[in-house]
Amino acid sequence: MLFDVAYLSLAVLLLPYFLYRRIKGKQSAPWSAKMAHGPTRESGRKRIWIHAVSVGEATAAEPLVKALKSEWPEADIVISTTTVTGHAVAEKRHGAENVVYYPHDFSWSVKRFLDRIQPSIVVLMELEVWPNMTAEAVARGIPILVVNGRITERSAKRYKLGWAVIGGAFKRATRWLAQTEEYANRLKTLGVDPAKIVVSGNIKYDAIDTTPPSPTQCAELRIELGIALDAPVIIGGSTHPGEEMALLEAYQELKAGSSPNARLILVPRHPERFNAVEDAIKAAGLVCERRTSPRRDAQNGAVILVDKMGELKRLYAAANVAFVGGSLIPHGGQNVMEPCGMGVPVVHGPAMFNFNEAIDILRACHGSVEVSRESLSSELGRLLTHPADAQAMATRAREAFLKKQGATARAVQAIRALAFPAK
Repeated sequence: MLFDVAYLSLAVLLLPYFLYRRIKGKQSAPWSAKMAHGPTRESGRKRIWIHAVSVGEATAAEPLVKALKSEWPEADIVISTTTVTGHAVAEKRHGAENVVYYPHDFSWSVKRFLDRIQPSIVVLMELEVWPNMTAEAVARGIPILVVNGRITERSAKRYKLGWAVIGGAFKRATRWLAQTEEYANRLKTLGVDPAKIVVSGNIKYDAIDTTPPSPTQCAELRIELGIALDAPVIIGGSTHPGEEMALLEAYQELKAGSSPNARLILVPRHPERFNAVEDAIKAAGLVCERRTSPRRDAQNGAVILVDKMGELKRLYAAANVAFVGGSLIPHGGQNVMEPCGMGVPVVHGPAMFNFNEAIDILRACHGSVEVSRESLSSELGRLLTHPADAQAMATRAREAFLKKQGATARAVQAIRALAFPAK
């Protein structure tokens, strides 16, 4: 009841913000779905509920879902997401009939959700231990497994301050599979029972496609994009505000200097920014070719703006070098493993704290290049004009991540032990 009152009070305070988002046309999850209204799943089936907050978690869950289907082909696997973008990616990867929105953590919506889904086990990707949801699951005897557990230093400090309120939700988890010893130690320091914590590695490494695209695939993709087969291509993946301008400035410098035939592909992280990025491209004096409406008369130097979700991984195959976004600003970076796994040379900014382990791996093998806004152009130019060195770096990164795979199998073992033990 106390949490319900707190949530309602917060909702009232945030009402102007929600109205502002609605007026601005920003996407939000349907209210009915967030209140857990919808069809009820079939009773009596073995059912695994996996919660993946957004795009990153939904992508990382893919190898786990595949492994679970192989282990228990008769089981019903339900994936929930919190964000609209995460929902779209999950539907594309796992089928719309298997994807739902995670409910608001009101006691009544949580109970309605669990009545509808009827899970045999709750699998939470990375964290997401909400008070009412965890309390209701425990009350029903449903085990809670946190997979790919991670907790940043900043988050740990915040949770410590509110531990008297939020600590119960953490303690209700049946087992924690932490990505690293560092994350496991933070959980222990907070007050989670050490006996519940196991370091199992990062499932995201298992999600990495470590099969480099063939020359034929690269050529076909470039033809589809209208890019010359011999053109040096830079892709800016999951970019955030400010990063597109940095890439555009670097691109213009490269075209005026060492790489006059270079092409640039921009893939903004959030769909509501597509129009703003197009405006930035035009303001820089460049031609913008949107992916959903290609201009056949575009100039050779047109910047390709990818204005639909779910294409980034495929488009990495067209690039000679990839910039990983969210890293020139204090956001913490985006998925650096994806382009590395495909054998694409990678540059990123200094703010990659959301992927500390991956960055440590890359630093140890000299598998990527860290850049500032000022050095972006020169480092991109160096990689484009020294392709053998760039490819050697990319090969080191790919091989380093190959050695980190295996966390998915450990997660399947934990699910079997908690929910489906051998009789």
